Amino acid sequence: MIGVTRLVHGAGRLEKMALRIFVAIELSDGVRAAIATLVDRLKKRCAGVRWISATQWHLTVKFLGEVPDGDVDAVCAAVASVARASDPFGLQTHDCGCFPPRGGVRIVWAGVEDVGGRLLRCVEAVENEIDQLGFAREQRPFAAHVTVGRVKEDSSRGRIREAVKNDKLQTIEQEVTELVVMSSVLRPTGSEYSVVSRAKLGE
Repeated sequence: MIGVTRLVHGAGRLEKMALRIFVAIELSDGVRAAIATLVDRLKKRCAGVRWISATQWHLTVKFLGEVPDGDVDAVCAAVASVARASDPFGLQTHDCGCFPPRGGVRIVWAGVEDVGGRLLRCVEAVENEIDQLGFAREQRPFAAHVTVGRVKEDSSRGRIREAVKNDKLQTIEQEVTELVVMSSVLRPTGSEYSVVSRAKLGE
């Protein structure tokens, strides 16, 4: 991997940067189409939601946050190790909802169902490998979801939550064949994602 550097103004030297890193599963065209249909319906009934571009939809397996550039290769190697020990497995779209579960809405999500529990085993394997590199383990229970909308300040008086509650996501199956390490750059218009590495399951 090529190191990322930047010039520190006034210092006349190059300094290593950190990358905002997460491990993810990319979505199939069929799953994206099902979610897009849901979002198109919700857009008509949910004022105040900033809808995320379909090109940025993904299922987050593990969010690491700011990772020093010199540690990114080790993270990619750890994820590749998990992938080699894992066989491809199935997912399917399931349900939709809001976070937090009560009060003002912050996130609108499309749910993903773990077929046979193999996604959870994969997530736990990633946690174990990343833990050995010194990154903190996730303390909250894993909730498989795709974030499709964000709300800066919910002034809908429950209308967003009610609209999502009364809708339904079409069930579409997908085979997962790889894990992806991605970087995230925060922009005024939202996060921009790019692939750092890919690891095929079972290879």
